[in-house]
Amino acid sequence: MTQDRKEVLFALQAIVGEAHATNDPSIVCSYAWNAGVGSMPGPKFLKNWPIAVVMPDTTEQVAAIIKCCVARNLRFRPLSSGNGGTYLSAAEDVVVLDLCRMNRLVRLDAANQMAVIEPYLTAGRLQAEAMKVGLNCHIVGAGPSHSPLASATSFLGIGITGASTGANFRNILGVEWVTPTGDIVRLGALGGEEDWFSEEGPGPGLRGMLRGVIGANGGLGVFTRIGYKLYPWAGAPSLTLTGTSPMRGMALEPNMRLFLPVWDTVEQMRDATFRLNRAGVAYALLRMPPNHIGWTLTASNGEYASRREAGDLPECTRAENRFAWQILTIGHSAGETAYQEKTVRHIVADTGGRMMALPQGDGEVLLRSLVTSLYVSRVFRGAGSGGTSFGVMDTFNLLPDVIRASESLMEKERVPGRNFAADGIEGCWVWPTESRQLWTENILASRAGTVAGVAAGWKGFLRHLNLVDHNPRLGFMAFMAGPLIELFGPRYSNVPTWMRRIKRRLDPPGLADSTVHIGIKEMPLVKWWPTLQKIAFSRAGAPALHLVCLLLGVASRKEKLPQRK
Repeated sequence: MTQDRKEVLFALQAIVGEAHATNDPSIVCSYAWNAGVGSMPGPKFLKNWPIAVVMPDTTEQVAAIIKCCVARNLRFRPLSSGNGGTYLSAAEDVVVLDLCRMNRLVRLDAANQMAVIEPYLTAGRLQAEAMKVGLNCHIVGAGPSHSPLASATSFLGIGITGASTGANFRNILGVEWVTPTGDIVRLGALGGEEDWFSEEGPGPGLRGMLRGVIGANGGLGVFTRIGYKLYPWAGAPSLTLTGTSPMRGMALEPNMRLFLPVWDTVEQMRDATFRLNRAGVAYALLRMPPNHIGWTLTASNGEYASRREAGDLPECTRAENRFAWQILTIGHSAGETAYQEKTVRHIVADTGGRMMALPQGDGEVLLRSLVTSLYVSRVFRGAGSGGTSFGVMDTFNLLPDVIRASESLMEKERVPGRNFAADGIEGCWVWPTESRQLWTENILASRAGTVAGVAAGWKGFLRHLNLVDHNPRLGFMAFMAGPLIELFGPRYSNVPTWMRRIKRRLDPPGLADSTVHIGIKEMPLVKWWPTLQKIAFSRAGAPALHLVCLLLGVASRKEKLPQRK
């Protein structure tokens, strides 16, 4: 449908003011640019530019914008921090709602350990304010610049401090939601004219329907405010930074302990993890591949390579020490600090582990990263680009199987001269969610700037999907979004059917953009997928899969600013 762009612009400007809506090509083109984390190697520019970009300031303006779009049969897509690879639209005639003006910390309720936040309030800002009153927030793997509201309502919402700060999909309290038809709905206790303290009532409780496990990524309307859980923080009101950029660290306070235990086998590590989770003594519990720790502890790839060759890096960066945790404990008193230390040391020793030593400066860098989740720039630095596969949310009993599957997945491409970082056997980051369940994601650090490197990233990602689809020992496929739901969702109680019913009921014309959600209509490929899947991942079909991935690499390397239609 061809729209009168001027008429659309004037209608949007009438809602938000002339300064806050535009269709200027020099601005809207940046909303077709994919620079977010968590994106697979691929085209950076999508073909479809937004028809306009609008920046609302209030929930009422969001509702008016959606009604404006519905009246003109225009699709719309919300964008908060944009700190992810899933915020772009692959459709035409889309109005982008950039929520950057809705960045308020509406309320910080220290007594009840909660905040009321808007979409563009970043986790870093919220953490800084919460620490002043002895609280902290969950920060997902994307880092402190992400939006807690977007993470909690619309995406996966899992971060490395899951041992002490829950998971964002369960950190939601009251919710303010603008439906795909432009109605403002308040959910949970808020809908019962109470407050933001409960997500499920009194009042309507629709959390499971609206976000499920991984969220609708804007496919079911816009969330404008939420009540959000905060957790106790026994550290100082602000971080005492050490070092100089880029190697900034954080001073270890008297009530903090940083441990680096290591075991000979993944089974020993698994057994210790069950006991550590049950003891509940960890503020953060994180496993990184040794080479990723090395990237974190060095300022550049050159420094990493030279120190690695000289044997000058700490032992936690060596491949033989890969079954290891970084454990941070923070006590509220000297007695609790001593108890936490005694408990960790006892569990490690009792399960056959030992503690690795770490120089003070390196420990401070790891400590700051654990508290702020500021890893992304280091993780993707090793090979120049990267994607994420797996995403297992299940029991820690599956840890050995997942690690071995990751080794198999990366085996052919991780040798020197190939396309994955050559000094790592696998790329699994691991932590407990809610101090209970296993979460792991496999970082596919592939060589940037080459067709072969991009193709290797795609092949690894697609092979991972197929592995998980056929092996229940690899757990739940958490990075299943957009078209992947259609192809791999039937395994999970035929979830696409139920999601589509919800979509059709809430958004009959399908105007809330579903690029990363499920659409009104089933994809034609779905009927052929079982047959195609068998062929593509068979030995006979391997050359064809390789060719497809190479073509994706070629397409990516030809990226240019597309002509506006």
